[in-house]
Amino acid sequence: MAVAAVAATALMTALTALPAAAEPPDPTRTIESAGNPIIADGSYYSADAAPLVVGDTLYVYTGHDEAGPQTGTFVMNDYGVLATDDVEAGVWEHYPDNLLPGEVFDWATGNAAYAGHVTTGADGRFYWYAPVQWERTDVPNRMVIGVAVSDSPVGPWEDAIGEPLLTWTDVFGGSANGQELIDPHVFTDDDGRVWMYWGAWSVARVVELEPTMTELKGEIQVLSGLTSFFEAPWVFKRGDTYYLAYDWKQAGSGCTPSNYQACVAYATADNPLGPWTYQGIILGGTSATTVHPSIIEFDGAWYLTYHTKDAVGGGHFRRSVAIDEVRWDGDRILPVTPTWADDPAFRLRANVAPEAEVSASFTESPPMRLGAVNDGFRATTALLPPDQWGNYRGQTSTVASDWVTYQWDAPVRTDGMGIQFHRDANWIRPPASWAVEYLDGRGEWRPVEGAVYPTEVGAWHEVSFEPVTTTALRATFTGAENGPYYHSVSVSEWEVYSVQADRLVPVGVTTAPGVAPELPPAVRLPFGAAGELWVPVSWRPVDPQAYAVPGVFTVQGRALGQEAGYVTAVVTVTDRPSGGEDTQAPTVLLAPSGTSGEDGWFSSDVVVRVTADDETDYLLTVEGRVGEGEWLSADGVRHVEVAVTEEGETVVTGRARDAAGNTSAEVTRTVRIDATAPEVSAVLDEEARTVLVGATDALSGVAALEYRVDGAGAWQAVAAGAVITAPDALPHELAVRARDRAGNTRTVVVDIPLGDGAQLEGNLARYATPSASFTSSWESVAGLNDGTMDLWEDNAAEYGRQWGTWNRAGEQWARLDWGFDVTVDEIGVWWFRDTPDAGNAGMIPPRTWVLQYLDGQTWREVALDEGSAYGRRSDGFQRVAFAPVTTRALRIVAQSWGQADGGGSTGIREWQVAAAAAPEPEPLEVSVATAARCVAGRVVVTARVSNGEAVPVAAELASPFGSRSSAAVGAGTSVLHAFTTRQAQVAAGAIAVTVTAVVDGEAVSEVVEAPYAAHACR
Repeated sequence: MAVAAVAATALMTALTALPAAAEPPDPTRTIESAGNPIIADGSYYSADAAPLVVGDTLYVYTGHDEAGPQTGTFVMNDYGVLATDDVEAGVWEHYPDNLLPGEVFDWATGNAAYAGHVTTGADGRFYWYAPVQWERTDVPNRMVIGVAVSDSPVGPWEDAIGEPLLTWTDVFGGSANGQELIDPHVFTDDDGRVWMYWGAWSVARVVELEPTMTELKGEIQVLSGLTSFFEAPWVFKRGDTYYLAYDWKQAGSGCTPSNYQACVAYATADNPLGPWTYQGIILGGTSATTVHPSIIEFDGAWYLTYHTKDAVGGGHFRRSVAIDEVRWDGDRILPVTPTWADDPAFRLRANVAPEAEVSASFTESPPMRLGAVNDGFRATTALLPPDQWGNYRGQTSTVASDWVTYQWDAPVRTDGMGIQFHRDANWIRPPASWAVEYLDGRGEWRPVEGAVYPTEVGAWHEVSFEPVTTTALRATFTGAENGPYYHSVSVSEWEVYSVQADRLVPVGVTTAPGVAPELPPAVRLPFGAAGELWVPVSWRPVDPQAYAVPGVFTVQGRALGQEAGYVTAVVTVTDRPSGGEDTQAPTVLLAPSGTSGEDGWFSSDVVVRVTADDETDYLLTVEGRVGEGEWLSADGVRHVEVAVTEEGETVVTGRARDAAGNTSAEVTRTVRIDATAPEVSAVLDEEARTVLVGATDALSGVAALEYRVDGAGAWQAVAAGAVITAPDALPHELAVRARDRAGNTRTVVVDIPLGDGAQLEGNLARYATPSASFTSSWESVAGLNDGTMDLWEDNAAEYGRQWGTWNRAGEQWARLDWGFDVTVDEIGVWWFRDTPDAGNAGMIPPRTWVLQYLDGQTWREVALDEGSAYGRRSDGFQRVAFAPVTTRALRIVAQSWGQADGGGSTGIREWQVAAAAAPEPEPLEVSVATAARCVAGRVVVTARVSNGEAVPVAAELASPFGSRSSAAVGAGTSVLHAFTTRQAQVAAGAIAVTVTAVVDGEAVSEVVEAPYAAHACR
């Protein structure tokens, strides 16, 4: 390459003129790599490869991932170097800790040593452009690009200029908006001009450098024409064309369904500044969320370096550098084929899930991914959404369960599985329950026997069950309830383990000289009492020289699910091939897949798989049709699938034919679909505070009608036409749901209003309707008061829904409205935080806030109690007490932590409002005077009730000698009651007088104890 030759010449010239320098370090170890990733054993995680050719050596400069197994962010504090003189030989010298930014740069923290690049200057020295974290904290973003220099490609390194080369303020001034300064790449063109490229978050930039390599020259420019650019620009020249490779992201595309994935694309131009013309994607589907590509010529070949998470213990934050050859079609780069030291196609394992065809009743996508459940990454470190399947539909989903199904072309014999569940801090929870079914020989789903189903998250669970032979397994996950709604479920991996065959039986194959042998796609292996089963095989490539002339040779293959060893094909190359006779017809099975209910009903569209099996031929001609429609036919397959989409009953027919022409009998199956939920009625009688319930279903019929009050306790079965009565005079939420036999459900919620005379107490937020100035699309305003945390209980073990405003800044408000007057004097707010204040991003409690109540049409701030304050607590309830107010609405008005969008937004995990204690009524002005006298030698006890109220009172008198009453003692009057004891003497005692009056429209009652003295008649 011309540039490499110029650099090498400059290097030799400069080295003769330079003074003696410190000796370069020796490599720490020699790595003999069998393939990708270069360091595959997990002993060192490398990333962000940037190659440089010096003489006959290829140096690859890498970052160093040091994150722990469950750390969900990058931990990168140093850089390393890999060097080789023969890529294909795989022998690399490793120089870890080759550049330590915290030691080389006095102005750097030593953290965030992200993707850098080393190049050769005109002076023959080597310059390392390193994006690292600045010590200064007074800038919107602390990532800067520094320059280290050395006389050797492997150091030792020293700071070239004593300060950063490029900082945030150089690019964006005082603005808080912009993109991080990362991923620099320095390119010297044929004219000796030096260009530094960098880019992140969808913007690529370039600036010219002085020949010194340490000074900016000219204006910073934004590159154009880079379709779906995300980060990591890499520029090189081939012939007269300039090429720019980069990380490509386009959410929702086939290559990157979400922004958590990346592909490698490239563009071309006729000069280093562009404009660039997009040419396409050359690498996709790697395991890591970033790729960081580079392309370089070395030793007569072109190579692409990138990174994956494929090393032992690897993850998105524990990456490893890989290298593969780049091939050309003229000036066009051909798609690069990734390679592995341990090719998954020939990896012995009992897990048969990766070869299954996976389907689900529902998948949140993006960012979650159905293919994550069987991609082979059992316990990927620091899980991200693309590492999981999930069924998130929002926080008001009434769908209780979803299923995931594995289907195989040939029956598998299995007796166990492994699974890992995931949760987040918001709405994803472990399942309330789950269960697995298998497809039996008649096409019916049956539960596996003997399984125990754990639900703990963050742990790998292995589940055993009685062996079954099946072409499909289905796992159904039921979400945990939250009021009338269901939490989402997420699975990061679901493995299925094959029973091991009794022995690996070799297979014989015959071919003619010069004709590639047709290795069978499957072999028949014995499985004890289950008999012989077809087992698919992945065969290793065959060298054409092996079958060039007559003879015998062997080929090894990996049999699906067999981890004891490889099966062998004995290939005979002969001019006289022979064959046997086949007179037995195939058998056919029709298996419907969909969301199934009772009695053969489905609530979704149904795919019927017509599967054929034959003792002689593995691949067959299979046909299927729906009703009296056209036959769908396929040759050389194990199955065809036909779709049934109409509601009602539909007949599906299947048949098959083998290579000898034997045809099976036609097999039929009736498919029943009801995709319409039942109609549910719930009629409220406000005066009686009752609800009349009912349900109907036109197709499959109603299977269950249930109700529940306030989301508490179990659902209660009820008959149509029943009347449900509110349990008391308080407001209540009555949920009524019906399920038909197909499994469709519909829920109706009725709000039963406050009854007359009800005394409100406890948390009144649950009776309110929430609203807010803004709610992020993935959050829920209902999370303000969904009651997932008890009043004042500082227990965050289970968060429910939450309200959040990311990425909004400025003033935000949240409001609760009641349909009746409430008197309140205290609230609790659990502020939503996922970032410390210093992070200046994500969710951070507001800088300031106030609580207001609605007084008529005017908002007024509450009067805080002494010692109460508007705090920012986020690990429990921030309690605020104030003088009681009677109102129909409260609102929190908050000033966000961030001054600009994305700088820290406001959110609330839970807001609760305490009812003020009811005031004690004033005592009634009623007095009772007692006395005793003798009448005919017997004691008479008297009680005079005097009413000092302005309204009449009723009096009930109870004594040891009987009871008396007065229905109305007039205002300002009194009444005398006498109790004859019929005794000559009595001991001291008391008369209990219950007085009742209606004061200011409220009934007030109290008891007056009126004592009397002992008395005797002589």
